[in-house]
Amino acid sequence: MSAVISTVVRPKNYQHSAVCHRRFFNDDSTLEYQHLTPGEVQALLIASDKTQGFDGVMHGGVVSTLHDSAMAHSLFALEVSAMTAELTVRFIKPVPLNTELTVSARRVKLRKNVHYLESEIRVNGVICSSACGKFISARPKT
Repeated sequence: MSAVISTVVRPKNYQHSAVCHRRFFNDDSTLEYQHLTPGEVQALLIASDKTQGFDGVMHGGVVSTLHDSAMAHSLFALEVSAMTAELTVRFIKPVPLNTELTVSARRVKLRKNVHYLESEIRVNGVICSSACGKFISARPKT
C-alpha cells in the first residue's frame, strides 16, 4: 500500500450520496477514501450482512456500486466532478462478508472530457473483482 496523502474531500454536490454518507456497507461506519497518489484512492471496509446476495457473499449490485464509488472518488481526489457513463465489472471470486476488504481506483486516461478508470476489490491481497469505467465531466450549474 502506498503512503496516504490525505482523505478525499467530496464536492458540495455529492454531500448526500446514499453510498458514502450513510452507513451503506455496515452499521458501524461510513466509507472513507484515502488519496494515495494523484488520481489513485483506496478504502478499507468490512461489509456486513446488509449487503448480502447469496449466503455469506456481497451482492453483485453492491460490488458494482463499490467500484463506481471508488472511481468517482479517484476523480474527486483530482478535484474533478464527473458522472458514470459506462461501468464494466468482472466478478472473479465471491466477495466475502464480515471480512476486511480493500477497494482501490485510479484514473488511467483522460480524453477530452471523458475519464477512463480502473478499480479493484481485494481480500487479503487477492483480487475478487475488477472494473473499468468511463466518466463524463459534470457541467457546473448555471
